[in-house]
Amino acid sequence: MHVLLEAAKKAEISLPEYLATPWFLAEFTATVEIIQRWHKKPIWKELEPSLVNPNHFTHTISKLRLAEHMEHLGHKVRITPRGKNASPDLIVQLYGVGSLLNIECYQPAKLSDESQISKKNLDKIVKHSMEKAKRQLPENTPGILAICGFNQPRKILATLKRTLEERLKKTERPNLCGILTLFSSVLYSRRKTGQRLTPMMNVDFVHNPSYFGRIIIGDEEPEDDPRLIKTPLKEIAEGKLLHENKISSKICIDSRTSTLAEMGGGFIKKNLKLVDKPAHKSRAVIHSRGILPLFEGKGNTNYLCGRCGIVLVKNAWKFSLSNIVIECPTCQSFNEFPKLKKIELPILGSVAFAKGDYYFRNWVVLIPGACLVGL
Repeated sequence: MHVLLEAAKKAEISLPEYLATPWFLAEFTATVEIIQRWHKKPIWKELEPSLVNPNHFTHTISKLRLAEHMEHLGHKVRITPRGKNASPDLIVQLYGVGSLLNIECYQPAKLSDESQISKKNLDKIVKHSMEKAKRQLPENTPGILAICGFNQPRKILATLKRTLEERLKKTERPNLCGILTLFSSVLYSRRKTGQRLTPMMNVDFVHNPSYFGRIIIGDEEPEDDPRLIKTPLKEIAEGKLLHENKISSKICIDSRTSTLAEMGGGFIKKNLKLVDKPAHKSRAVIHSRGILPLFEGKGNTNYLCGRCGIVLVKNAWKFSLSNIVIECPTCQSFNEFPKLKKIELPILGSVAFAKGDYYFRNWVVLIPGACLVGL
């Protein structure tokens, strides 16, 4: 193994003009090096059976890469050994706050080679991803599903991200922070001494607009991050170097969170239940002087008046309002937000409204993790 590793390191420095699989030597080197690093850790004995199993090898390597990525960002990571019961692959203790975050890794076979992937197959991958997240991630703890793969062209990654965004618009999973994509690939560069292939990692994140926990996943990429590559790059795909296809001049190797397009937009529409006008001080009742909507956030659900259909609450989350009645300023009907069951997911907190009438002169901003509750 050491002889092969040294040969790979020497070969990747100077390459001929064409290789059938130019990424292989760099990818092989990166894989061996990550195994060498984890071989020294106490958990190695529990990892070894998965590494010698052909069915589990690539999944395990991706899991180790993701664990190193989270450790690089300052978080403490515990790897969960394979077992019979459903459980996440990684349990992360977040730096600075101590909160726990579960991560489940998914390594689709079709994202592990250079074959062309159809939109239909990407839809299937996303569908299975959501099923896996529901099965493996506990509902009472914030979680992330990580989709991992190798050597995928940017076009495929862009289509996968759009597919994930569209699917997450339709979900109502308050515990799912979002879906992370982690792809190992190769940086190609040409120098005076010859061509060079360097292993790199492409990390992106798609937010779940229905997530309601207190852990917020940032989406800002600092311009001065030393891990950004600021050089013309070329994409490697279909077994050859595509010299004519230049890609972005700025790619983060190992710590990028996506610059997310705004996803809040009331993708789910729900009609509220009509109720009779509550007796004085029997319920928390919201009135307004022509203000619409009365509440607005960046979630994925619009709540409509049960009679006239006007939007009373825009871009809310499933747990934003509980046991509150709203008088529609358009048709004067009374709409009820039912009393919700106890939220098991850790949230920022609740704001209580005593029984009585409240007259709004302006709309109220809703934030994720904060629930407005009528007493």
